[in-house]
Amino acid sequence: MTGIPAWEAATTGQPPLASQINQFLGPHPSNELYAAVQTAAQTTAGSTTTNTNGTYLAQSFTTAGGQTAIGYVIVPVTTTTTSGSSLATTTVGLFANSAGAPAGSALVSTTITAEYANLASGGTNTVKLIYPLPATGLTASTTYWIVVAAAGNVSNSYTWFQSNQVSGASTSPDGVTWTAQGYGFEYQVFDQTASGLLTAVVEDSGSRWTVSTYTATGEISTYGEYTAGQTASGYLQSYRTYSYSNGLLTGVS
Repeated sequence: MTGIPAWEAATTGQPPLASQINQFLGPHPSNELYAAVQTAAQTTAGSTTTNTNGTYLAQSFTTAGGQTAIGYVIVPVTTTTTSGSSLATTTVGLFANSAGAPAGSALVSTTITAEYANLASGGTNTVKLIYPLPATGLTASTTYWIVVAAAGNVSNSYTWFQSNQVSGASTSPDGVTWTAQGYGFEYQVFDQTASGLLTAVVEDSGSRWTVSTYTATGEISTYGEYTAGQTASGYLQSYRTYSYSNGLLTGVS
C-alpha cells in the first residue's frame, strides 16, 4: 500500500469499500491538542442567540502577545434537531482580518454536525462545546475571526449564544460582505501549549477529529468523534457520556 489512506466512514445500507478497510492500515498525520492556555475569551452570556439560517456568524478576537498558534475554541453553538438528515453540517473556521471583517478563505476549519451540537449541548445554547482548530504561523497581538458558516432553514439551524458585549460580532449573507453588529458572541480561544489533559485529536486536516472532557478527578466524562464519509452527508458521528461510581467506570451511554 502506498500513501496515506483517507478517512472514510461507511454508508448505511451499503457494503464496505476497500478504502474503508485500508484507512486503518496506515499512519495518519495528526495534531494532539491539550487543555493548554486560554488566550482570549468572552464568557458572560447575553440574553439571546443568532441563528445560521442564511447567515454567516463571526466573532473577532485578538491573539495574545507572543501567541502564534491556536489549538481549539469553545463556543455555545447548538441546534434543536438531533439528526443530520434534517440539518446539514456546517463549519467553524478561523479567518484573518481585513478592514474589521473576516477576509479570504478559512485558515483552518472544523465540521459542526447536528448530532454533536445537539447531543453534546443537550440542545441548550448556554452549553459550550469544544471545536478543534489547530493553526500555526499566526501573528501575535493580531485580530482574527471565528466564523460559523450559514446553514439550515426557518425550521432547523444552528444557533450561537450572544455575550453581554456591545460589539465584536459580525454577520454576512454570503461570507463576503459583512455587517458589524451591536453585540458579541460567547467564545474561548486556547493555544497549543502541551499541558493538561488531552482535549482533542485532529487527523488529516479535520477529516477525523475527537474531543474529550473530564471529571474533576481526571476521568473521561464525554467523548465525541467525527469521521468524514463518502459524501458530505455520509459522515459518522458519535458522542458518549461516561458514568463512574467510587472512581470506577459503571456505564457508557
